[in-house]
Amino acid sequence: MRRCIKMRSVSLEMKKKFVKIRNSLMNLHLFKNNRNKLLASICCAVLSILFIGNSVFAAMPAFNNDEAVCAVEVNTGDVIVEQNAHQKMYPASTTKTMTALVAMHYVQNKLDQKVTVGNEVNEISGDSSKADIRKGDVLTWRQLLYGLLLPSGNDAAMTIAANVGRLDAKDSKLSADAAIKRFVSLMNKEAKTLNLEDTHFVNPHGYHDDNHYTTAADLVKIGTQLMKYKAIDKIVMQPVYTCHLKSGDKKWINTNALIISTKDLPLVTGSSHDGKKYNPYATGVKTGHTDKAGHCLVFSSKYKNKSMVAVILHSDNNIWSQANGIINTFDIDYSKVNWTKKDGTYKTIRLKNVRIANSKQLTLTSKKQVSSYIDKNQKDQYTTKLKLNQSLFERDGDAYKLLQTVKANQKVGTLLVQNNNKTVKHISLYTTKTIHRRGFVDYLLIILIILVVAFLIFRYYQVQQIKKGRARAKARRKKRPSNSNNRKRQVNR
Repeated sequence: MRRCIKMRSVSLEMKKKFVKIRNSLMNLHLFKNNRNKLLASICCAVLSILFIGNSVFAAMPAFNNDEAVCAVEVNTGDVIVEQNAHQKMYPASTTKTMTALVAMHYVQNKLDQKVTVGNEVNEISGDSSKADIRKGDVLTWRQLLYGLLLPSGNDAAMTIAANVGRLDAKDSKLSADAAIKRFVSLMNKEAKTLNLEDTHFVNPHGYHDDNHYTTAADLVKIGTQLMKYKAIDKIVMQPVYTCHLKSGDKKWINTNALIISTKDLPLVTGSSHDGKKYNPYATGVKTGHTDKAGHCLVFSSKYKNKSMVAVILHSDNNIWSQANGIINTFDIDYSKVNWTKKDGTYKTIRLKNVRIANSKQLTLTSKKQVSSYIDKNQKDQYTTKLKLNQSLFERDGDAYKLLQTVKANQKVGTLLVQNNNKTVKHISLYTTKTIHRRGFVDYLLIILIILVVAFLIFRYYQVQQIKKGRARAKARRKKRPSNSNNRKRQVNR
């Protein structure tokens, strides 16, 4: 049985091509009247189907039930698709992504330093994939990485492991076996550093061992770290690499069919590449295969501001169409949604129970803009929910009662991004300033203010009463003389 996740949309670029062809046809004299314009549109549609074909649609591919799949957008950490992502699997030669990552920690600043191949190359199994380097060959670290990542050379992996192990031990005379064992311990140490809980390595090349395993989700983390190195980014994008060594001329062809176009075929003669698996947005990374591991692939893609690292484990010959399907669906169907503003601001909430001198407005921020790439067809299904720390805040109508003092840059809650009520992203929210909870001093101050206000009101009332009394007295004084004059007039009469 196969599971298919259907996600289809029409590519904007294909639409532009359609419009361009249609407009060109419209400009022809043959298509000036309305009937012929309709004919032009029909012809254009047919031509688009013939030349563009199914590429105008992007659909997430079908995966076998026993495959492990994980694809993550690098900048946002959003999972694009996953299946059995945390199930332990055999990684085969995708192990070499960790080999390269550990090596880069030691040699990133001396990639052109020369290394001599020793007896370690003779310790690999006869059916191993090889770069065909021999004891006594002298290569740079950069060349060894080419030999590791392009032809998937187990011999290159052993040489890197032995020499990095000696670097770590600071002992150039350390035996190959001891140095390689030390290197493998470094691989497992790096796994712990990256919080890879379901990963354990036994060797630096991925040749099958029951105790050598990882998960698709863990390999995504390894691939993401590895692709941060520009030198690695350049190496895994090369179709072929040639060099001259003591043992002869070497031609290392990249096993990753996603980056081999038809234009590259003259460069990769003698390989099984046909250029049909090529994807213009693919940027790496590493293939792998054993009978028990099946077909494995760690791959990456970049399109405009989108960057993805993905893994498929225990697949079959359909792995290339699966990888292309994931890349194309992501590029066409997924768009960016910003959950917080450019400066990280989410919203400002109104507070109660704050110190009198403090602001009653608190801005919540994620410190930097947080975004997600989501399927455009499912955009309406996404909602956000604010969850504040209940020991700090208590909802009070359209405001929040402050229960404790909060300091600037303190985490006070989480913004939950939900898809159909299922939380798919947690965004930490922080304060932008310190706000104190109202305390004993504040209540004393409030009481004092009330008393002062009451006194002022009382005093004002007193003053008004005094003024009114004086006004009445003055009125009486003015009235008395006029009465005496009236009496005099009456007497005179």
